Amino acid sequence: MVARFGTRGVLFGAGAACACWPIGLAFVGPGVVGLAVVMITEFGLIFCCSLFNSVFATYRQQQTPVDRLSRALTSWSISTSLSIAAITALGGLLAAATSARIALVVAGLLLLLTPVALLGLRLRARSSVDSADVDAESAART
Repeated sequence: MVARFGTRGVLFGAGAACACWPIGLAFVGPGVVGLAVVMITEFGLIFCCSLFNSVFATYRQQQTPVDRLSRALTSWSISTSLSIAAITALGGLLAAATSARIALVVAGLLLLLTPVALLGLRLRARSSVDSADVDAESAART
């Protein structure tokens, strides 16, 4: 996928797709249809997350200086575990205050906002690359 779409393209596409799958859990009904919805939703989420995480881990390792790699991986692991625990606790509190379905809908809607943040980062990165290209071209002319 990276060879075809590039690292940024895969990270943006898979990251945005990861955010879209969990909202399907709010529409789970009883019976075989509900089970099918859960299975399809979880398969899509696992596929997109595995694609994103493997490409992102490779990208971070390539961007981190070798002498700081073990520190970066340790801090990444700790911060990931802490954020998962905190978000799970907040989701549980929301579910206890309202209902599990409402908590899933709120979590899904918040996740749907993350591609907007990714798009903002992508546009900002593109504009900085464009300005760097312009600076390089003007330096080459002089």
